Amino acid sequence: MLIAVPLDDERFTERVRKAKALGADLIELRVDLFNDPSLPAVKKKLELVKKEGLGTILTVRAPEEGGRELPNRGELIRELGPLSDYTDLELRRRSELVVYGPLIRQAGKKLIVSYHDFERTPPSWILKELFREGKRYGGIPKVAVKANGLEDAARLLCVAREVPGEKIAIAMGQEGVVTRVAGFAFGSVISYASLDKATAPGQLPLEELVRLRELFYGAAFKRA
Repeated sequence: MLIAVPLDDERFTERVRKAKALGADLIELRVDLFNDPSLPAVKKKLELVKKEGLGTILTVRAPEEGGRELPNRGELIRELGPLSDYTDLELRRRSELVVYGPLIRQAGKKLIVSYHDFERTPPSWILKELFREGKRYGGIPKVAVKANGLEDAARLLCVAREVPGEKIAIAMGQEGVVTRVAGFAFGSVISYASLDKATAPGQLPLEELVRLRELFYGAAFKRA
């Protein structure tokens, strides 16, 4: 039951320390949002997070999933993926999963295979296949979809519960907020919270998500 905070590189050190003080477990380095996404700059920030005692998720979100294309994307993943606790690669970039997935796993790190749909929640059979395909690539499947009703949120969680092993299930938008807390009870291992600004629809503020985790799960939750 881990809480990750996505950050760009503005006031990075200050915000990492604030996230730690408020109870975050992981910092997601959203490199696609960085003003300086050069390899030395990103590596320095990755090392800073580790020095502060927090886990890291390296994410260079692709434009088709809400990010932007970086010319050094491959270099960043190849060089820093083996250093980060988690690296998030999109399911739509299957060729990259084949190339970089083994490098990340051989380094003893974890791969997150993500899929985002900002418009809808697909049918249950598609959700099942998205989770299963993520696992076939050797990663933790992350399925983040837009809930257009509470039924969508409930359906996503029920499908996730049927998938063995680690997974991340998030329903975006106001109707899906419940999944950011209830997901832990259905086997979702990471939830994402905002510090100063949200990077996805429906993200809860860090302080609130930490409070709700402790309220509903108490000593049961496990930190990184």
